[in-house]
Amino acid sequence: MLKLYKFLSYIFIPIILLNLNLRIIKKKEDKKRYKERLGKTNYKLPISKKIIWLHAASIGEFKSSDIIIKKYHKDYQILVTTTTKTSAEYIEKHYNHKVIHQYIPFDVPIWCIRFINYWKPSIVLWIESDIWPNMLKIIKDKKIKSLYINARISPKSFNKWKYLKSFYSETLKVFFKIFAQSKNDLKRINALATTNAHYIGNLKLSDIQRNLINSDNKKIFNIMITSSHETEEELIIKNLKDIIISRKLKLCIAPRHLNRINVISKILEKYNLSYVLESNKKNAIKDVTIVDSYGNLDSYFNKSEIVILGGSFVNKGGHNPLEPAKYGCTLISGNLIYNWQNIYDEMANEKACIIINNVNDLGNRIDKLMINTNQIQKFREKAIDFSNKKFFDNERLFNEIDLVLN
Repeated sequence: MLKLYKFLSYIFIPIILLNLNLRIIKKKEDKKRYKERLGKTNYKLPISKKIIWLHAASIGEFKSSDIIIKKYHKDYQILVTTTTKTSAEYIEKHYNHKVIHQYIPFDVPIWCIRFINYWKPSIVLWIESDIWPNMLKIIKDKKIKSLYINARISPKSFNKWKYLKSFYSETLKVFFKIFAQSKNDLKRINALATTNAHYIGNLKLSDIQRNLINSDNKKIFNIMITSSHETEEELIIKNLKDIIISRKLKLCIAPRHLNRINVISKILEKYNLSYVLESNKKNAIKDVTIVDSYGNLDSYFNKSEIVILGGSFVNKGGHNPLEPAKYGCTLISGNLIYNWQNIYDEMANEKACIIINNVNDLGNRIDKLMINTNQIQKFREKAIDFSNKKFFDNERLFNEIDLVLN
């Protein structure tokens, strides 16, 4: 199967190049750095330190690697590859002096070999679900040790890979050790492949520090909708509009993708809700504030009483509940949360969050919370307590990396 995939990757080179040009025109690729997608670089590499190559598909995966960068950037050269412009811009802004960023080449052997031969990494740390069979085969052929960290496979992907079980299993043999993102992911990986897979926690939760935030801190927004996806805002707003208006609640919306701001604005207009963009606020008092920038969600969690977590009322697998939990928010989520199922199950058992099985019940549930403020306070306190747990074994990961490097 891998030989067929390799053959097809060469056959599709003209289509890949055409698509690359279209993406440049649409500004989805960096026209100044597009050659990196072909394994080339303009970066002049000083040969002084061993290279740790860390591959993360996008911003979320990269952010989870922060503990690795903090641990190793002074003694080793950290090479980070991603696939998106937004991740490149984020890394340039926040990690410019700690890492070298490159776009990972498309998964064509000649481009992958060019990349590997230039950078010569001492170890490869592959994060989450982004699998590139040709690149991984070349890493194996060149006998470069690699770790698959926070490995995940969604139920949807699992059902697809069942038909290509041998291909999936062969690809994962590249890694000398695999650390699954959750116990459910570990089960799915073991069902598809014979691997050296383990569970040491979720890397995205590795930097969760014990917080001393007071659950009585002042809240400006009654409700915050965070990390919402296409169609999700309307599902939620439709069920909340009556209590927002009747109770004069203040709402904050932080969508997953900022290019949808105009769509969200039209939804609010449709339901007669006034709004203001965060960037144009200027002390205006409106029903809804739309967060139109990245990187400042924590400040909004800290100001919000109830946080509705998106990606859970549409089939996106949910988002990390611990980020708002540590700020003492009452957490509400839909039930499509397979990306974080273990965490949500534990939180629900400890009454640290609310899971809504039907979005049409959302308005009634929040209305009852608004009547019973003592219940809101209990959920806030439980959320803080839960967020103070340890969710990842940092030292186990560092020991595995050190075994290779030393």
